[in-house]
Amino acid sequence: MTNVVNKVSIIPDVWKNFRDRIKDQVTTVTITGPLVYTVSNVISSYPDTILDSKSNYPIIVVEDPKTPTDALTSKKTQINGSLKIGVYANQSESASKLVSQCINAIETYKGDLSKVGIRKIEITDTNQDFFNRDKIKIHYREVIFDFLLFYSNTVGF
Repeated sequence: MTNVVNKVSIIPDVWKNFRDRIKDQVTTVTITGPLVYTVSNVISSYPDTILDSKSNYPIIVVEDPKTPTDALTSKKTQINGSLKIGVYANQSESASKLVSQCINAIETYKGDLSKVGIRKIEITDTNQDFFNRDKIKIHYREVIFDFLLFYSNTVGF
């Protein structure tokens, strides 16, 4: 299900559309073993609390979209934006598979997103890294999507 994107709430509305796609479509990952891991959370930023247990992972972070700060006018009918999705997991294989699932979820539901004005969604970059969190090695994968947001002109009287 997609949510309408309003001019007064572009950032939260676009975020919610992407987050809902990920939350609905990316729930578990199966890695060599065969081991199945369930996504712990789909959130907007990495938690401030210390996550020092392997059971806290994997986490998917759908960051707020970046959009220009130009004023929306009656002549401007589209804006460029980008959105980053990051995956934090304690196994490299699960991080890679989860980011692939995130990409697939967005690619598969481009039609639904276009119905609310989020169009021309393209992957512009991917990245990976790892870091230690106490005794846990955290593997990080990210994908960045660019998009165009189309909206209807406001008619003035």
